[in-house]
Amino acid sequence: MLNDFGFRGVSSVESAKIGGAAHLLSFAGSDNLAGSGMAIKYYHAEKVYGLSIPATEHSICTLLGQEGELEVFKHVLRSFPTGVIACVSDSFNIFRACSEYWGEDLKEEILKRDGTLVIRPDSGDPVMTLLEIFKILFDKFGFTTNAKGYKVLPPQVRVIQGDGVNYTEIGVIYKALKENGISAENLVLGMGGALLQKVDRDTQKFALKCSSAVINGKEVAVEKSPAEMDANGNITTSFKKSKGGRLKLVKTTEGYKTFHHDEQPELADQLQTVFENGHIIKDFTFEQVINTLQNQ
Repeated sequence: MLNDFGFRGVSSVESAKIGGAAHLLSFAGSDNLAGSGMAIKYYHAEKVYGLSIPATEHSICTLLGQEGELEVFKHVLRSFPTGVIACVSDSFNIFRACSEYWGEDLKEEILKRDGTLVIRPDSGDPVMTLLEIFKILFDKFGFTTNAKGYKVLPPQVRVIQGDGVNYTEIGVIYKALKENGISAENLVLGMGGALLQKVDRDTQKFALKCSSAVINGKEVAVEKSPAEMDANGNITTSFKKSKGGRLKLVKTTEGYKTFHHDEQPELADQLQTVFENGHIIKDFTFEQVINTLQNQ
């Protein structure tokens, strides 16, 4: 339910490829063709994994000015009489667009479509804007209540939030929906500038450090353990302390853990040599990577 809108927000095509392919391991929605291309070229993917739909942008919806916005909406619906389409609706007034244009003028046409209209706000505070939009749409289109007691719009209408979406805000948005009795199935997300590069090693507190070296034929442990001062003026060990020695990654009943290579000898090392001294030792297909991720 998280669409990749990040290509235009990265520093290079290579960045779009790497981030876009990684995104496709867990999500199908993507406007990033480079990600699918990388999966095919370097991981021998058997198909294009990134899927998209017809969708408008502001340059289309503003062509006829504020007075012509409704005509553009009509044109969009009639150009795509079936299937899923997305239409940006905040060019002038998202609340008027939802209450008057979509909710009244075009309501019957929308409900008769063999497909889904996805309404896209693209400005304002994400939570407050979405809550007001859903209030309007529930009033105009009605709703059903699912087995868990949350409101669900008719299947012909959904919403996509594509502005201000980041790693933290996703949780805030869906928490607000839950607190207001709105089912998560009403909303999909599009993530742009914060998706492919802003999500970095610090997001998961992850880093790679040298842990072992051989000096004059002798193996030595290599680690860092910086001291830092906390807010109370106490000297403590930094969370940036690294692990030393030759390590292995093992799978336990509590999940994956890192041990020194001599510890827990009964547990096999899950790490595999993939790239060594300029050579690819083990080649994976994209499908293998997806299956590995799903079976964790």
